[in-house]
Amino acid sequence: MTSHPQQDVCCLIGQPIAGNPTQYMLEKAFDAARLDWRFLTFEVPALDLEGALRGARIFGFNGIMIAPPHRDAVIPYLQEIGDAARISGQVNCIKQAEGKFFGYNTEGRALRQLLEQTGTVKGLKVTIVGAGRIARAIAAELALVGAGEIRILCRRPEKIENLTQTLVAETPLTHCFAEALAGDSLYAINGDFQVLINATPVGPNQPNERLPLDLDGLEKHTIVADVAFNPPSTWLMKEAQERGCRTVDGLTLLVEQAALAFEIWTGASADRQAMREAVEEFLVL
Repeated sequence: MTSHPQQDVCCLIGQPIAGNPTQYMLEKAFDAARLDWRFLTFEVPALDLEGALRGARIFGFNGIMIAPPHRDAVIPYLQEIGDAARISGQVNCIKQAEGKFFGYNTEGRALRQLLEQTGTVKGLKVTIVGAGRIARAIAAELALVGAGEIRILCRRPEKIENLTQTLVAETPLTHCFAEALAGDSLYAINGDFQVLINATPVGPNQPNERLPLDLDGLEKHTIVADVAFNPPSTWLMKEAQERGCRTVDGLTLLVEQAALAFEIWTGASADRQAMREAVEEFLVL
């Protein structure tokens, strides 16, 4: 039981929020850690973001998970912000302490830590497919820890130009550029790629949908990651595993980023296996 009169509470805010497994996963994590904490989920339209944050501050919520469309809009309400979140413009985790909001991005950090289980990220050539919120967070995190080169493949490279310039200006990264994915042609992936990451919406609920990539030149030394978690066995994961590549699937990434938020809020270690089992149960995987 909690030793103070107010219940320890964290929450998730976003819109739409239906079908999100975060509440179920984190409630299981609290149980596994024997913490008398609760996790709530709130559907919050963009116009009500400020009011929702005011409420979270007043009620003393320990932490807030931020889902779209609020991950950039929340930044003006923070008192402090981590470097990866600031550079990417994407916050997905807030800790409240002494009435102040501290903003983080655990998505990029989660992937970085999973990649580091196979060795250092420093100096590696990284290719990210996609230019959305997760791609930006991953690029910022990997640049900060010393990736040697980051290449971003997307439909409209001009939309990511500000980020590529910022990464070179504000991190140890010296080579960062964006390339266009053309309409019907496939982008050739070869042995020069050491890390390949899919950060696009391709994959959720359509595991056999392929990316506009030619993987014939993909070699087994490449680490391949995919952010799609429902289901985690995507076209890219299957192709990479058939070629003997080390892989990081989206379900593992989802659990890791939530576990990092849990640890930021509570200071306790998260039971990642309990969290993964909770997501698998929730999504009937």
